[in-house]
Amino acid sequence: MKYIYSVLLLFSAFAYFSPVVANDEFVKDIEIAREIYLKATDGNKRAVRRAIKTIHRLERKYKNHPLVLAYKGGALSLRGVNIGKRPLDRMRETEQGLNVLDRALRKLRGHKGHYLEAVEARLVAAYVFINLPNSYFHRLKEGNHLVEQLLAHPRFVDMPSELQAAIYFAAATSADKHKNQDQLKYYLQLTLKTDPDGKSSKEAQALLKRVEP
Repeated sequence: MKYIYSVLLLFSAFAYFSPVVANDEFVKDIEIAREIYLKATDGNKRAVRRAIKTIHRLERKYKNHPLVLAYKGGALSLRGVNIGKRPLDRMRETEQGLNVLDRALRKLRGHKGHYLEAVEARLVAAYVFINLPNSYFHRLKEGNHLVEQLLAHPRFVDMPSELQAAIYFAAATSADKHKNQDQLKYYLQLTLKTDPDGKSSKEAQALLKRVEP
């Protein structure tokens, strides 16, 4: 059983998050965790272990915070995909990460923090769900639903352009999984238009070259 996990280039989109309050300790902590997590998505096992260790420390400090749980679930899912074990062991590792992501999403129902924290947590989960092999984990539908929620967010127009582009790119990825070429092109073009110089747009441009004649 071989996993094909393409989130490693997608999570670079989360570099958008600007501090709401410059001296907010949580914002500083999550920025560090995010940076380490992004490095882990390149598939390096040592980086994955470092991300898990860092996020575990953060979890002890911010117990049950949904954004921290989302990154923990994502990191565990990465470990499950990349760890050098038997296929069934890797599936169990990934399922552990998915269970933590489910917990993060449940915690969002009562979350009273800044709305961008909830957006980021849902986007982390969406990218994981969409990119896992659906034949094994059956999370594509749930990932699509999260993307639809983000696109319909009442404050979508207020979000940073980098974040809007990341959401459009998630929608393009979902369309690609469903082999919907029209929607794929549409959301890739929106990604480019929304944040022309951003990281999501670089990936969108590369994908457009693949799908356009």
